[in-house]
Amino acid sequence: MRETPPGPNGTDRGQTLPDFAVGIAIFLLTISFVVTFVPQLALPYEEQEQPTVAERIANDLGKNLLAEEGMPSMLNESRTLSFFEAELEADRLGVDPKYSVNVTLRDAPSNAPESAVLCEDESGESITDCSDGSKLAAGPSVPQEDRSVSTARMGVFTGGIDAVLEVRVW
Repeated sequence: MRETPPGPNGTDRGQTLPDFAVGIAIFLLTISFVVTFVPQLALPYEEQEQPTVAERIANDLGKNLLAEEGMPSMLNESRTLSFFEAELEADRLGVDPKYSVNVTLRDAPSNAPESAVLCEDESGESITDCSDGSKLAAGPSVPQEDRSVSTARMGVFTGGIDAVLEVRVW
């Protein structure tokens, strides 16, 4: 029977301390990676994020629900006026009721401090710049102190007026 020769330092050990340390380090890094990133992979399916919700509502309203047939971004005035007259509820827009939503139709450009909210004219049949009449805003007032409000804007046209459909979610 033939004996195996001893290792370089005179022992028959096949594993050294540096091998063990490298193996443990790789194992711990792998566990850390899994614990950190796997829960985030499932997060989009668990809850909606506010910016995504605001963008989806703005696109759905501006291109489908309030738009003329076959003409996205061209608002149908009668649909638009009836939308703003009804009570706005988050579940009516296909959004989880835990979100508060405010939809406003503003004169373009809407990010200017003096941007005016458009109004329904006195006859109740068309959209116009505000003088008298009801403002085209639906939903609860946006909290002034809360920084977690997400805003999405979409340029739209209605009756010769360039407007911006502004959706705020918090």
